[in-house]
Order: sequence, then structure tokens, then C-alpha cells
Amino acid sequence: MSMSSSDFEFFIYLCQAGSISQAARELDITPAAASKRLSSIEKAVGCQLLSRSTRSMSLTHNGRIYLDYARKVTTTIEDMNKLLRQQSDEAEGLIRINAPFGFGRRYVSRFVADFIEENPKVECQLHLSDHPLNLIANSFDIGIRFGTLPDSGLHARKIASHQRFVCASPSYLSAHGEPRHPHELSSHNCIVLRQNEDTYGNWRFSKEDQVCHVRVRGNLSSNDGESVLSWALRGQGIAIRAEWDVYYHLKDGSLRRILDEYELPNADIYAVYPYSQNLPARIRLLIDYFAERMKIVPFNR
Repeated sequence: MSMSSSDFEFFIYLCQAGSISQAARELDITPAAASKRLSSIEKAVGCQLLSRSTRSMSLTHNGRIYLDYARKVTTTIEDMNKLLRQQSDEAEGLIRINAPFGFGRRYVSRFVADFIEENPKVECQLHLSDHPLNLIANSFDIGIRFGTLPDSGLHARKIASHQRFVCASPSYLSAHGEPRHPHELSSHNCIVLRQNEDTYGNWRFSKEDQVCHVRVRGNLSSNDGESVLSWALRGQGIAIRAEWDVYYHLKDGSLRRILDEYELPNADIYAVYPYSQNLPARIRLLIDYFAERMKIVPFNR
């Protein structure tokens, strides 16, 4: 038995037209040619698909089965062709991106500018915020997120491994001593980032299978990571900062990493997006580009 997608398409069209003569007129062929095509399909499957008279026709039981599968096959082929076109199309169109302020300024803005130079038909709008914004409600195509992602129905691709560090300046540690266990932080001046009031002042550490929660306090806090970093550099307390933000300060000695035997919560970097399938070429290419360019970021040294 030999069948082709064109046979399926013809049969679907014939059923929609309602008669061989009407289908022949719409396809600009003779009724005899249309009838011959139907007979050829029936011969190939070995059964009658349509009961027909001079003026009418109706589906047989086998005809209903054939029509159902013909629709499924042609829909699958259409979906495949659509996906292949999207995979091969040149990147063009608008991309709206949401990213955190600090990392967005330092890296994402640079990556976006370089991507645009290589893909001049793409337009990018970069929106930086101190809190992750709802992608769907705000019509964003991509969001850059750190750490464990909530189950929000979004799809995600990890674009870099990443850590957070507890650190302080040598001057602070010289004056106040270096904590050797997370619980000792409760007697230190800790600079806290106010981005999530639910976790404000609660620092979580883990070592092997042990988890330690510490309630910290201090006389400085901010919702701005850059301010927190500047205070730590001035010797005004202990802070938790992203590796990308303190890499060079640790390297030149202006900050020291402490409690490095303990792990902080996951801070891997993800590109998240609301597309479940058929990811547009421009979005796919930009995410690929981000993943490649993340290799230049210091913590991927």
C-alpha cells in the first residue's frame, strides 16, 4: 500500500467540498479526474472510503477512520514544516528582555549590543529591574534569573553555573575578627540586601548534609546591590555578594571570602522564556548567544 501526504490532503479537501463535482471545480480539474484520484486512493487502502451517487456522497465507516488519520498526519506535517522554517529563518523582529539591574548593566547590555551588531534585523528592548517581572503579563520574551526558579509555567535554560560568596574587607576582619562558623555572624555587623522581605536577614548555609539558618542584623541595609558592595569595601560589615560582582575585588585583595567551607543557596544563571514549543529563531539565537558569551564572565574563568 502506497500513500502520500497529497492523497491525505486531497481526501480532506474532497470531504470539505461535499461532492466530487464541487471539489473538481475548486481544484480546476475534471470530475472524471477527481473520481479517478479517489478510486486510486481507495485501491491503495483496499476499501471503500466514500459512498457516492450522482449528486451526493457520504463517508463510510472506514472513510471516517481514514479522514481522522489524514487530518492528524497533515497537521503533524504542517507543524514540522513550521518548526523547520523557524529554525532556519534569519533572526529578525523584536525581543523584549528583563534582567537584574547590576548584572544587566555589567553584562547583559553588552551582550545585547554585540548581538544586535551581528543580527541587524533584530530589535532588542532591555528592561532592568530590582525584582524579576512577570514575563507574560509584561510581554517579555526572555528573563535573566538567578538561583532556584519558581514553578511558574516558564521554560528555562541554564546559561552559567554561579555562586554567591560571604565576604568582608581586610580592615573589617582585622578590627572584628573572622567568623569560623555561620552562627558567629549573629555577633557581627552584616550588611543585608533587601530584595525579598520574606527572607530579609535570614542567611542559609549548608555543609554536606547539614543546613544552618542564621538570623543576621546590622546597621546598614539596602535594596541596591551596588550600595551593599560599596559598604563592604569600606569595611562597614560582612555581605553576601554574587561571584560576578566581587571577582576582581577578591583577586586584588580589597575583599576576602570567608566561611568558604559552607555553601549558599543555588545562584546559577538562567534564561527563562514563555514559549512551550516552536521557539522563534530570534529568541533561540539570542539564548544561544548569551550562553556562549557567558564564558567571558570572570566566574567562568
